[in-house]
Amino acid sequence: MATHTPDQLTNIAAVKLIEDTGISILEAALLVRELYQGLGGRGKGIMRARLCIQLGKKELHQREKTVSFHQGVEETLKAKQHRRPRTLAEINYICTRLMKSCPELKTRPLRAMYMQECADCIRRTFSTLRQQHKARVVLSGIFSTALKRGWCAENPALQIELPPLREQAIRPLVITEIRTLFHSARQLYGSACIPPLGLMLYAGIRPAEVERLTWDAVNMEERVVCLKALHSKTGGSRHVQIHPVLHRLLKEAQPSRKEDPVCPPNWAEKWRRVRQHAGWNAAHGLPWIQDVLRHTYASYHAKHFRNFTELQYEMGHSGLHLLKSRYLNMQDISRQDASRFWDVRESGLPRKAI
Repeated sequence: MATHTPDQLTNIAAVKLIEDTGISILEAALLVRELYQGLGGRGKGIMRARLCIQLGKKELHQREKTVSFHQGVEETLKAKQHRRPRTLAEINYICTRLMKSCPELKTRPLRAMYMQECADCIRRTFSTLRQQHKARVVLSGIFSTALKRGWCAENPALQIELPPLREQAIRPLVITEIRTLFHSARQLYGSACIPPLGLMLYAGIRPAEVERLTWDAVNMEERVVCLKALHSKTGGSRHVQIHPVLHRLLKEAQPSRKEDPVCPPNWAEKWRRVRQHAGWNAAHGLPWIQDVLRHTYASYHAKHFRNFTELQYEMGHSGLHLLKSRYLNMQDISRQDASRFWDVRESGLPRKAI
């Protein structure tokens, strides 16, 4: 029976261990050589090599930890349950469109996605620049959630470059148009529609925010409207000043309970009829622009008070850029018209409001 020296037994055991891994002895030797050459630092002992392997294992595990795009969307929607239903529906709509247009996206690991892939999916799915910008924002939200969960190492949506979105200037209403709106509201529904109309026009509150607003958010003594996170579009709260002209309007329709909504029942239909009665009808060549009252508020506020910092705060913007680039259109507003807009005695209100 052949006998082996201790060194031979060690070599036999080593060969057996390497064979059990499924790689060849030559491959194992190359790996060890590469490991030792890459250690750097002080010393190249076995303990340092083992530490390198352990750290590499952790890094590899972290890199492989991820979920599919579809799972990322579901987790993002769960994380944003506190946001408005309209916001959640918009996220779901955009992501569903993306996955329908790019079927491979549904099972794609978030960690493996890169900027150009995201940009291509957006352009294949959405044709207008506005939709593409919105899709980029939604995608960025998905990756932001994934970053917090450790499912990806970066947010590729932030690197997507799109042509700048050029906002079309919205003409603010003139005093006669404002008078016509209030006259139509009174003629059709008495004072029921005056508070929401006044809040949109004289406080710049968005139409969707007004629909969610209740009277307990309107502090007539402090003369401020408190828009809670639940009410606002962006999910943040803000306070908006009640100017004298708006204060007079709000006093006309006092609620029976503080928790009552500011808008009357069937508000959407009533508001549509008020606009049509005042002459805004797409079929007749005069379509109603969704945010025209908010733009009107911003333009007359800037022209009269000339306080952009206050206006930015009351509009709920994080900076002045959006305000100056999109909302201010004062070239057709005279100082006299701006004074009339805010003056209870000279405003665009129907005489009954004064």
